[in-house]
Amino acid sequence: MPFRVAMIGAGSGFTIAIANSLVKSQVLRDCEFVLMDIDREALQRADARVRRINEETGGDLKITTTNDCREAVASIDFVVTSCAPQRMPYWLKDIEIAARHGVDLMQGENGGPAGQIHALRNITMLANVVDHMHQVCPDAWLMNFVNPMSMLCTYFRRYSPVKWMGFCHQVHGSFGVVSEMLGMDPGDLQVITAGINHMNFLLDIRRKGQPESYLEPFLEKVRNSTYWQKTSKGVPSQVFTLEFLEAFGIYPVGYDNHISEYMQLFYTRQEWQDRGLAGSADEIQEFQRIAEQRTKQKQMTGTLADVEVWRQIHDVIPFPSDLEHPYYEESPVSVMEALVTGEPLYLDAMVIENNKCVPNLPADAIVDIPVTIIGGRARGLDVGALPSFAAELCRRQIAVHELIAQAAAEGCRQRFLEALCLDPFVQGMSTAQKIMDDYLTQYKDCLPQF
Repeated sequence: MPFRVAMIGAGSGFTIAIANSLVKSQVLRDCEFVLMDIDREALQRADARVRRINEETGGDLKITTTNDCREAVASIDFVVTSCAPQRMPYWLKDIEIAARHGVDLMQGENGGPAGQIHALRNITMLANVVDHMHQVCPDAWLMNFVNPMSMLCTYFRRYSPVKWMGFCHQVHGSFGVVSEMLGMDPGDLQVITAGINHMNFLLDIRRKGQPESYLEPFLEKVRNSTYWQKTSKGVPSQVFTLEFLEAFGIYPVGYDNHISEYMQLFYTRQEWQDRGLAGSADEIQEFQRIAEQRTKQKQMTGTLADVEVWRQIHDVIPFPSDLEHPYYEESPVSVMEALVTGEPLYLDAMVIENNKCVPNLPADAIVDIPVTIIGGRARGLDVGALPSFAAELCRRQIAVHELIAQAAAEGCRQRFLEALCLDPFVQGMSTAQKIMDDYLTQYKDCLPQF
């Protein structure tokens, strides 16, 4: 009997990535692929694109669509979640409300007050998905792409009866880009990192096929590369990454925008603007401008303008040089295959429970570490302790994540206030109270438990 895979939030870009992997899979190429989205137009577009992929590749997917989540997950084997209500407008509003109270956030997706309210909304949304899964597919795996990943997975660990895994391409994807920045091919650098999602730290690194550590030569190349010394149009900034390395002797993994979310020692608004960095609010407004332009082009020509608009964006993005390079493929389908066949699979990063793999972080914390898929689940690798400074940065956020998970589950204002007061960007209890009141008023329809 063919396996069944459900995509919750089929209008997202991850749907095409999953479809491309499914049609190439020897194990799952004939599965039933259920596309679910509450946005009917987005669902129709996703359906058309997945069917085109299936036809062009000679795949044998059985594609169905629905607007009903419970129907989508009934008797499903794997549930992939990639959804967020009004993602761009809410994200912009999250940042604006924090700024109204003197808290400037460059990113505001996973950390800071904006990350906390983002988590409360998405936990509330996914709690319904989890409830449906528990009722109609209790043995299925929940494979989550939704941010803020660490807070959502903390909720799954504490309050969900279903099996879950967290997927993020930051560690793997960023080191593909880093390889290209340093004149190598994606996959030439093999890394060992640990931390929380979007704030990992490099513990060791190897050149592909070479047994000795490449850490010191790598850091020397980083220090001499212009990509770490100044901002370049279309290239993820790593100026703060280099400053952090020089100050503390630790290389933070990813890019400046994500690690900035957890560190009060990041630049002020004036400092990041002086360095040529664009905040999320600026990027969202640019995205909206391009989307409006695309809509107008479609109205005038009656044809799709997606390719032209994408070229307009990608002309200034040198990395990845090949968007179709196999290295950059998403990993859930490979994990599904490993779970189905029992063949071991190694991944350089997954969001799972610590279980003492990082001994100086709480054993039950949600961490982002290398794993092996074997014996029917993801098993974290013992990577050793983080440097003390890095560990303390992670521990503060882990405490915040626990409080937000509890606040979402119980509708508890006190836990939310405590999380805001622990956030390194919030100065003063009165500021935390005002931010909380504004968020809960703005999003009262999304957060009925409060």
